[in-house]
Amino acid sequence: LCLYKITLYPFLIKKIMKRLKIIFADQLSKNNPVLSDINSQDYLLFYEPLDTFYDIKHHKQKIVLLVSAIRSLVKDQTHNNILHHKISKSNKLNLSAYLKKIIKEHNFNQIVVSKPSDFQVYKDLMFFCQSNDIDLEVLEDKKFISDEDDFTDWAADKKTRIQEYYYRWLRKKYKIFMNTENKPIGEKWNFDKDNRKGISQLKTDIPDRKKLKPNKITFETMVDVEECFPKSLGTLENFNWATNHKEAENLLDDFLERYFHSYGPFQDAINKNNTFMFHSLLSPYLNCGLLDPQLCIDKALLKYDNSNGDIPINSVEGFIRQILGWREFIKGVYWENMPQYKTHNYWSHKKKLNENWYNGSTGIPPLDDAIVESNDFAYSHHINRLMIIANLMNLTGINPNEMYRWFMEMYIDSYDWVMVPNVYGMGSYADGGIFSTKPYICGSSYMLRMSNYKKGEWCDVVDGLYWRFIENNIKFFESNPRLAVMTRTLSKMNKDRKKMIFKKAENFIETNTV
Repeated sequence: LCLYKITLYPFLIKKIMKRLKIIFADQLSKNNPVLSDINSQDYLLFYEPLDTFYDIKHHKQKIVLLVSAIRSLVKDQTHNNILHHKISKSNKLNLSAYLKKIIKEHNFNQIVVSKPSDFQVYKDLMFFCQSNDIDLEVLEDKKFISDEDDFTDWAADKKTRIQEYYYRWLRKKYKIFMNTENKPIGEKWNFDKDNRKGISQLKTDIPDRKKLKPNKITFETMVDVEECFPKSLGTLENFNWATNHKEAENLLDDFLERYFHSYGPFQDAINKNNTFMFHSLLSPYLNCGLLDPQLCIDKALLKYDNSNGDIPINSVEGFIRQILGWREFIKGVYWENMPQYKTHNYWSHKKKLNENWYNGSTGIPPLDDAIVESNDFAYSHHINRLMIIANLMNLTGINPNEMYRWFMEMYIDSYDWVMVPNVYGMGSYADGGIFSTKPYICGSSYMLRMSNYKKGEWCDVVDGLYWRFIENNIKFFESNPRLAVMTRTLSKMNKDRKKMIFKKAENFIETNTV
């Protein structure tokens, strides 16, 4: 009889899986595979308190966006077995402790999750499951276009990682903005040279941003965030972010209708009178799943095709490159180099930030304004982040771990997978060139050219920091053919001017570091 049952009913001896399916606050994609193939015995856990909420003082606007968005997603669920772990002032169990608690209550033996976008969360989940005899099934992260193996396949035979070539590889594979002969539309892969107009060349008005009225869920979330995270950075007074899929898609449509035309040409311009310029402001939604990257590209291409030439090709290509090129590339670099990426400190920088970098009182107007707008809006566009804030932190000798924490704290679109390559790679060159061929540094001339700031005493400080950095790392700059010209310029500098600007730089460092 036993043999008969085993032969005809093998499922009787197969381990029955009682599944816990987890959705984190940055995994809100409509097509998150965790939300498909749900049976009546499955439990869905919507987990609000990402452990980093407590480890890092994230901007309040970021926490409100994520918590409000996941609560909106929970409201739309019809499944019976739902666990909703909310942020709490009194209950600060980390993920592992909370999982241990509910597994004891419900006897789960399998966890199903989309691949976390944070290496530490992924590592903790694997360790927890191995330690507690839990089967872990990791599904694809649908916040991206590329497959899990795309970057590995592309990078397999390459010594260096150049974003431009991965971008071309992805466009070919996914046939995005390509003609019938699989060649790039416009006969060029990249129109970035057309996207470098300074603010002085702006002749049109910048449309005002739509004001979003917070719904009941968002209001309640704001109260919870103020109570649970009173020491987090920023203010909620200027909160104007979408908190559900519909609102995010409406903002995508609004960007394409009113801002897309000038998005490309003025992508790098700095306007002290307008934080947002023509930028899309869509990265927060892409990075938490409220917007699908393929949808963004498809709608942009449709707008371009139907514009009768009104939308310049550099705008549409630049938009695609940010989503398909840079975003997918950064994800690949992150996973290829973790966890050792956070240990890099190529320049051996040791200094720490003081409060001036948080309240905007360093004495350099473009820097202070960028800091203030970061506090006010949890946002500053990429040139402010890279060529103003990160550049000046690096020239000042700030430790890259300090830089990383600051960027994680300040921005609504900050996540470990984003900020580790951007800070340790582009922002500081702390990785020694894993994917960038040179450090991104500049003096005051670039800032003046791209902005509407006036020349002043602050320029001497910035130039002193710039040339002092080059002198302190002279062998590196002499060894790089692309950078050696800087050392020759430095050697010809007037001695009195050099002494003066170096002194101002050293005063700045003393005043603004710990």
